[in-house]
Amino acid sequence: MAQNVAEQGLSRDELIALRNKRTGMTVFQISWIMVFVCLIVVNWQLRSNSPTWPPAGVEPLPWALPTIVTILLVVSGWLVHNALQAINANQLGRFFGQWRAALVLGAAFVAVIAFEWITIPTTGQYSTVFRVMTAYHAVHAVAIGLYMWYVDGRVRAERVTARDTWAVEAGMKLWYFVIAAWIMFYLVLYVL
Repeated sequence: MAQNVAEQGLSRDELIALRNKRTGMTVFQISWIMVFVCLIVVNWQLRSNSPTWPPAGVEPLPWALPTIVTILLVVSGWLVHNALQAINANQLGRFFGQWRAALVLGAAFVAVIAFEWITIPTTGQYSTVFRVMTAYHAVHAVAIGLYMWYVDGRVRAERVTARDTWAVEAGMKLWYFVIAAWIMFYLVLYVL
């Protein structure tokens, strides 16, 4: 990530600490995404053991509502990126507008996934795998959304400044993880 103006004023030790945090976040995200990949592999393995997917007599999942919230989730990624740029420029009003809009879109996403989870008919492995994958993702989306709400409070309390925006950057990167993981799941559950 390119160094912003505020980072240019950081001491050598502060820059090293920031780079270490960024490296730690990257390692964390890579290790975390592997669990999502494993769930996808399980889904594909089950599919390979079935002559058709979904199994005979089971209706495919409706794709319209999940497609809409997937698009909104991608938009939320753009919003958190803009929020980070706003806080780096010390534009708090713009930060709150972008950050909170992303939180609202994230909440809408979780609500739709919960609706899908509840309304899918029980059909054995098909519905069980769907529920495991979506519940696992929703738990992560909620946890990261709560962290982002916590960051919002820290910015409101002036504990995050344009000089030290790691909390916002971490929230953005974690939210990017939610988006990337969901796109993988969306493709497997609704498209392929």
